[in-house]
Formats: sequence, structure tokens, C-alpha cells
Amino acid sequence: ETKTVQADQEMVFDTIFFRYPYRIEIKDSLAVLLDLHNDTHYGYAFTYPDWRPIAPFGRRGEGPEELLSADRIRIRSLDSVYVLDANRMQITRWAVSIPEKRIMRKEVISLDKRLLRTLDFCLSDSNFIVTDYTGEYRFHEIDRDGKIIRSVGCIPTEHKEALENAPALAQAWRTFMSYNPRNGVLALVTQLGEVVEIYNLKTGYHVVAYGPKGEPVFSIQGSEAFPKGIKGFNDVFVADSCIYATFDGVTFKEKMQQEVFLNGGRWVYVFDLEGKLIKTFFLEQTAQGIYVDQKVNSMYTTCSDGDSPIIRYSTF
Repeated sequence: ETKTVQADQEMVFDTIFFRYPYRIEIKDSLAVLLDLHNDTHYGYAFTYPDWRPIAPFGRRGEGPEELLSADRIRIRSLDSVYVLDANRMQITRWAVSIPEKRIMRKEVISLDKRLLRTLDFCLSDSNFIVTDYTGEYRFHEIDRDGKIIRSVGCIPTEHKEALENAPALAQAWRTFMSYNPRNGVLALVTQLGEVVEIYNLKTGYHVVAYGPKGEPVFSIQGSEAFPKGIKGFNDVFVADSCIYATFDGVTFKEKMQQEVFLNGGRWVYVFDLEGKLIKTFFLEQTAQGIYVDQKVNSMYTTCSDGDSPIIRYSTF
């Protein structure tokens, strides 16, 4: 089933300028937008659901209290907003005071030296789950001190010769992840190609689902992977009963021929918790990040190709 859906609200913030709205995270009364290529701050916090600005945080820079990069933001509570800085190999914890409109940096967690430039992470029941880029595993669980507790899985490529260059393979198989502690489902989707992996950390269930475009297509020069084929998934969100993923699907050759280069994709795929594709949505605007508020049946996406950084769909 494929359905075209129209936005019912586009968030426009007159006093805030976002250069590249990338990720959105919501928890209770707090929403945070991650701006990947900002001028000053990576994160901006809002009240939810009324979207009143609170304050920016995570200043961009090389100083000891600043971030070299911000690749993902996760929220456990108002006093535990976590930001991944892949360049520094750190996760920082921030506390948000809505009445005071103030956000304070509380803790720095240095990641295990065995990890290689971690680019995504999730909050597990009490620890963290991070992606692996050594090419040896699929993901790691790390504790509150950043140390590896266990390592799980391997890259499910059918091209065994690619395993000889594990770092390049890991680059090509870069994945975005989402975990739902209520059902124990961890979903990983590939940035290239069309591959979805599902791990149920409570039952041990694991499946790899390939779409029509298959696994990532790339070439290798030295230890570097260079993308070919299609740009695949942009983000993923595990809800209680299904999995949502934003998808591009356009070849890199076609992207270079676009009159106006579009960063995001216009598709949202919906899978059941075992990896079966249920339906697809075609969006009016392109989408990067995604968050689904199941309580009010609303889907939020980030858009870097227009004037509205956050777009809400309620008829999906």
C-alpha cells in the first residue's frame, strides 16, 4: 500500500535560523532539533507540544566546553539530554531548565578506545547502544562510563571478498539506528542501498531484510569506500507496533543531475517489528530525521530543503 500524505503543520521560527535541520528528538515536554551545519549551536530545545523556544546549546567550536561535531541527540529526561560528538569520541550530558530557559552541560563520557568514530547511538534501558565502524561487529552496548560491555553481529554482506577490507566495508554499510526499550526492538537501516536489520534484544530474534535495490554499492580506494548506486535511508524510528524509516532511493548520478540538489528523501517506509514492509508514504517535502508521537498519532520530520525545519503529518 502506498499513500501520498500532506503536511498539516509546518513549524516556522522567525527568530531562529537553521542551516541543516537533521534530527528531531521528543520526550514528554521536551523537543530538541539537531542542526548539522549550524553557525553557532548544534542543538535547540523547545517545549512540546507547543514548540516554544527554550534555548540553544552545544556550541560549535574547539574549546573545552564546545563540540567539534554533533551526530545524534537522545533524551532520557530533562536532566539527561545526551549528545554524541563523533569527532571527540564523547557523549555529553545536558540538563534543561524550562522555567529558566537554561541548558547546562553536566557530564562528559569518553568512548572506549576500541571504537572507531562512532556516528550513531541509542539509549538502552540503562546504558548506550552504539554503531560499529571497525567492520568487525554490527553494534556495541557500552556502559555509563563509555566502556564496551558486549559486541553483537557482523555486516551481513553477501560479497565475502569485501570482508577483506573491513574499515571500507563498514563505511559503506553506515547505518542509522533506533531502539525501543518497551518492546526490545533495535532497528538499523543503511545509508546506501536498501537494507533493514532488526534485533529483538529481549527475545534474540534477528532478521536482515533486503529491498529491491539490495545492499550498498560502492568502490574501494585504499581503505576508503566511495558510494555508488542509490542513497538509501536517512533515519529510522522504532514505535511500539511498527518501524518507520525515511528513504531516499535516488541514485547518486540522478542527484548530480538535479536542477535543485535535494538532501532528503520523499518516502517513509513502515515495517512491522519482524521486518515485513507494511506500507509506504510519499511526502510533499523531503525528509531527513523522523519521530513518531504515538499518543497523538503525529509524525514529525526534519527538512533541510525548505523554509520549515520541522514538518508534522497527522493523517498518515
